[in-house]
Amino acid sequence: MQHKQIERKALTVGLVVNILMVAAGVIVFFITGLKAMFLDTAYTAISVGSGLVAIALSSHTVRTTERYPNGRFALEPIYAICKAVFTLTLLLFTLIDTAQMAYDYFAYGIGERTAFGPVVVYEAITVLSCLGLWLYYRRENHSIRGASTMLVAEEKSTFIDGAISLGIGAAAVLLVFLPDGTPLDFLHYTGDFFITLLIVLAVVKEPFGVLYGAYVELIGGVHEDDETYAFVEETAQRHLPDGTEYDRTLIFKTGMNYTIDVYLAGTGETIDVDNLVACKRALERELTRRLHIVDVDFVFD
Repeated sequence: MQHKQIERKALTVGLVVNILMVAAGVIVFFITGLKAMFLDTAYTAISVGSGLVAIALSSHTVRTTERYPNGRFALEPIYAICKAVFTLTLLLFTLIDTAQMAYDYFAYGIGERTAFGPVVVYEAITVLSCLGLWLYYRRENHSIRGASTMLVAEEKSTFIDGAISLGIGAAAVLLVFLPDGTPLDFLHYTGDFFITLLIVLAVVKEPFGVLYGAYVELIGGVHEDDETYAFVEETAQRHLPDGTEYDRTLIFKTGMNYTIDVYLAGTGETIDVDNLVACKRALERELTRRLHIVDVDFVFD
């Protein structure tokens, strides 16, 4: 199965799972009114919307035209950046909202007792679903050597979703069994804020990681995956043109499109151009078997 087919299949499975979780989350949110549940459900809803976009992009970016002979793979890191920004915005918005509620309680004694209802059961199911989906994304992307920027974004997103659900579920259990009249009684009214705060602190680094990786791809930074580098370097050294010796390799990745610069030094007075082209094409064919779309350039520096 081709890389893009694997990517689209994984994205479709994730979309179906997230739709089911959103439907259940909306029901639980309306029952409880819990802001942390809003964060959980809204985050999953973003995953549904971004999943639809990702599936469309997975088919669109690989297509070539006269104007875009190398495809439109830059759209993939742009997608990852947009999703990370949406995630950070949602985390910040929900934290500010719950912080205002906590301030009203501590400053003016205004607040309602937190109701959890079916939250624990819902979050237990959600955590298991996110764990399964996270492992599935990792396995599918590993099968294509981590080539899919969009699957990396979805994997990180699912991890955050699971962490949110785990935090809400664990806090709900603690607060349900917390007796009244203790020094911690304020948590019955402000627990929503503290749950949200802990969740944000625990997961905020994930979207920043996605932002950084997508930014490196978008502006043409060197791809720093050791396993991929070792594979490319070993393969390149088996396809050296006559009259050259190997210097180094630089790998650039944009979405699923790889540009490989193989730096060479001449060892003779002349280089056969036909042999040079033949080695380039042979190297591209072998690398394409594992890296999907590859463009090799022999560089004499």
